[in-house]
Amino acid sequence: MEEIHQVNEMPHPVVIQAGDLIVLSKTNAQEFHEKMREMILETGYGMFEYLEVLKFFENVNKQVKGDSQAKIPEDKEFIQAVRDELSKYEKGKYTTPRGVRFELAETGATYDFDVCNDPILKQFEQRLLEVQEAIKERKEFLKNIPKGPLTVVDPQTGDVVTIYPPVKKSKSSYKITLAK
Repeated sequence: MEEIHQVNEMPHPVVIQAGDLIVLSKTNAQEFHEKMREMILETGYGMFEYLEVLKFFENVNKQVKGDSQAKIPEDKEFIQAVRDELSKYEKGKYTTPRGVRFELAETGATYDFDVCNDPILKQFEQRLLEVQEAIKERKEFLKNIPKGPLTVVDPQTGDVVTIYPPVKKSKSSYKITLAK
């Protein structure tokens, strides 16, 4: 079992307030993060707690809005309840005492072209699939060529061309995983 470290006295970041309410704005979010960052880097306290809370709320947001990559469907019933509540307000807009504005909006309009029965579109889509598959195969070929240059003949021009393997790039960061 992992060892749990407890911090007795963690300094608290300054929070912008309006009366008794914390103001929730883009500027305040940026300032809050800057203050948390400064506090964490100066004291060494709260780094993992800060990040785990951010990860938790990121996942809560996915439960509402959905996430196609994680195969989490949007909570349509909850979203409809929010829309129903907003429709009770003038022009479908409501601003909380903390300054956060909610409004009805149409997001992500899509068109269903399958009903068009257009043979030209079908032909283009088929050609696109073929080209995408050819690109995928060529990239696999390029990833697997030996180190150093490879001399080939361009089939369209007959020119002798030197090709090189792709350069692999990566980004170093960290990963946060919530318990199931």
